[in-house]
Amino acid sequence: MSPAETLGDQQREMAVQTPGKPETVQTPDKPETWKAFFVVGVLSLHIILGLLSIPVAAYYLAIGSSKAWVLALLYFPFYLWPAQSQYPGWEIFGKSLWRLMDYETSCASYFGQWAVHGTERIDAGTQYFVACHPHGTLIFQRMFWHSPKLEKCFTRPWRMLAASVVFRIPLMRELSLLFGAVDASRATCERLLRDGVNVVVWPGGLDEASSADAPDEVRLRTRTGFIRLAVQHGTPVLPMFVFGELDAVRTVSPLPSALARFCQKKLRISTAFAVGRFLVMPFRVPFNLCVGKPVPVKQCSEPAAVDLEVARVHAEYKAELQALFESNKKQFGYADRKLVFVCEQAGTGERTKKAKAA
Repeated sequence: MSPAETLGDQQREMAVQTPGKPETVQTPDKPETWKAFFVVGVLSLHIILGLLSIPVAAYYLAIGSSKAWVLALLYFPFYLWPAQSQYPGWEIFGKSLWRLMDYETSCASYFGQWAVHGTERIDAGTQYFVACHPHGTLIFQRMFWHSPKLEKCFTRPWRMLAASVVFRIPLMRELSLLFGAVDASRATCERLLRDGVNVVVWPGGLDEASSADAPDEVRLRTRTGFIRLAVQHGTPVLPMFVFGELDAVRTVSPLPSALARFCQKKLRISTAFAVGRFLVMPFRVPFNLCVGKPVPVKQCSEPAAVDLEVARVHAEYKAELQALFESNKKQFGYADRKLVFVCEQAGTGERTKKAKAA
């Protein structure tokens, strides 16, 4: 029996009518395969297991477990290897694994719809700084990058950027490296750009991952740091928006809102938990990745010229995201939602809030 068949009618209805989810989103009628359940579950569980590994390892090391110490000593050299700041990192070892996972078929089986739109806008041989939105809590859209529908659109290699803290947590570190992620440091990013690699980034970060969006809003955080790097290297910015990412899980924070905001702004950590189907699995909602028009970038080095070009590219990038959202929201269940930008003013880093009506 498939895992979907064990979900009762009442729980299935709750999975569809969660806060902030468009009413038009429907759970697929056809059960997913066990392989699809496992493949999608790995993305959720590697975070949970990674966080649990630290206290569990500390406990067994503290009580003097010989097996724990042997495993720790064997693992330590791999942990110290700075693969996250090198190219190609570990992704080269993961190619056969991702073929076995078959994300194209597995994700289509689990989510019901797993589609990419607008790929004709991509010039396969061009290097891009790919800006993906929304960040989401667990970024299930990462699996698109191991799906032939998107992979075939790029002839250049790609790497996705991940926060430095990800590479300090066992298990989470290894899967992220295998997935093709590298450290989001400036030095690593510049090395990728110099080597002609497509760089994939989720600019929203914690501000999008932890946002408690109202049912009628989608909040995006647009930073200018990656745009500045794009300008300095003359790399076009390619915006993408994924319908379904925000609906896959609900975000719940056990802390008071004021304390949660303090942890996010001052400590740069999220206190929110992602709750989904069977608690740890995403809801079965359609995923549709929409590709926007590339924003051309003029390479500059003089500070004043860089500031002007960053401001121009940032404005065009936001405008293209807005157009991408508006032109696709009705057919993908977001007809009653509007896009809200929480932005940095180009050149100053100052935060502003700008709401755009649907």
